[in-house]
Amino acid sequence: MRNMLPMKVLKNYAYNLSYQLLVIILPIITTPYVTRVFSSDDLGTYGYYNSIVTYFILLATLGVANYGTKEISGNRKAIRKNFWGIYTLQLGATILSLTLYILLCLTFSLMQNPVAYILGLSLLSKGLDISWLFQGLEDFRKITVRNITVKLVGVIAIFLFIKSDSDLYLYVFLLTIFELLGQLSMWLPAREFIGKPHFDWEYAKQHLKPVVLLFLPQIAISLYVTLDRTMLGALASTKDVGIYDQALKLVNILLTLVTSLGSVMLPRVSNLLSSGDHKAVNKMHEMSFLIYNLVIFPIMAGVLIINDDFVNFFLGKDFQDARYAIAIMILRMFFIGWTNIMGIQILIPHNKNREFMLSTTIPAIVSVGLNLLLLPKLGYIGAAIVSVLTESLVWAIQLFFTRSYLREVPIIGSMAKIVLASAIMYGLLLCSKTVIHFSPTSNVLVFAMFGGIIYLFAILSLKVVDVKELKQIIRKN
Repeated sequence: MRNMLPMKVLKNYAYNLSYQLLVIILPIITTPYVTRVFSSDDLGTYGYYNSIVTYFILLATLGVANYGTKEISGNRKAIRKNFWGIYTLQLGATILSLTLYILLCLTFSLMQNPVAYILGLSLLSKGLDISWLFQGLEDFRKITVRNITVKLVGVIAIFLFIKSDSDLYLYVFLLTIFELLGQLSMWLPAREFIGKPHFDWEYAKQHLKPVVLLFLPQIAISLYVTLDRTMLGALASTKDVGIYDQALKLVNILLTLVTSLGSVMLPRVSNLLSSGDHKAVNKMHEMSFLIYNLVIFPIMAGVLIINDDFVNFFLGKDFQDARYAIAIMILRMFFIGWTNIMGIQILIPHNKNREFMLSTTIPAIVSVGLNLLLLPKLGYIGAAIVSVLTESLVWAIQLFFTRSYLREVPIIGSMAKIVLASAIMYGLLLCSKTVIHFSPTSNVLVFAMFGGIIYLFAILSLKVVDVKELKQIIRKN
């Protein structure tokens, strides 16, 4: 099968990526305004209670998102039955989570705060989240349009109604209520697929084990993604936390370009597996690795070139040390890119839930030990090193579990060419740094443009992408 990624997949990727980019851009617009209206104590209160709610949200959602997407996509003839079976579990988990959260608020005086009460709406929102249904149906347009609309209206509301520090409760309410309205809005277009409510606890039990197996990795991922900052504050200093957090945010912005494809490819691969078209599945994996590698390696090389200038103009004087953490953590892009394929596009669609669980829980446990060892001595540098080592361990374990599937997927040849093209770009940019001396902002723009041209010329010269085939696919679709 010579077909590249279907146009539908590319469109879904574009939809998902556009939303992810919006999620990045909007805080850049709102944060300067919000931080001038509210004090650090006000926003600290919100942040504290929001962190607590996050753990209850984790319980409320279980591992439904990825599992639900896979089941809906792989069983298009039984959408209604599967939806209500899976959603019954989600509803049950939400009720349990909400009950526990209410008990916590009533029991502990520390939780008896209006902010904590308002944030309880977040739990209700997650209980109503059925985005996984539309992901399974590969209808990312509805999700994206909904999300973008809700986000934009929410931002407008903040600028219109939030005027002073006395509006803190209103601010929190606006954040939660628009999220809730967004979830509710998805139920109307869902009716044609799911029909009338039909809760079936007996049928739901069939989904319980695989859902729980996907829930455990979520806990593990949450552990090694968030615990590092908590431990850094306890074992090092708040300054280290600030530097590390800013570096992590910048790297995560770049990772959006990589991770957006995973949720799009999951339903496509699951659907192809259900039809028994393994050749098409292997072609999908091949193209996923090609796209990821085409994006990952030049970004890694480019960031190492512009790192100093970018941090200089974007973060300011107080966070200049973040450049060292960024230089280390940019390596995460390779590991996360590959695990996005091996975990989400191979292990989950092939029902290797146990293997997926092990690939995240083992590194999570190891990361705690490494943090205890390195953070007291190395601070934010130690945290950056641990983050890379943790992701590399996830990569190594998933590579072991997916080795039999990857034997039939050609990866190395194209990757070698991409690495060479990225190395050529890096080398030429490094040489040009001796003669290009503009302002930090101008340097970033010049190197980004110059690097893009070099890289494009290199991959075309090395014939990484078949231009004629690409034109045929576009015309065909």
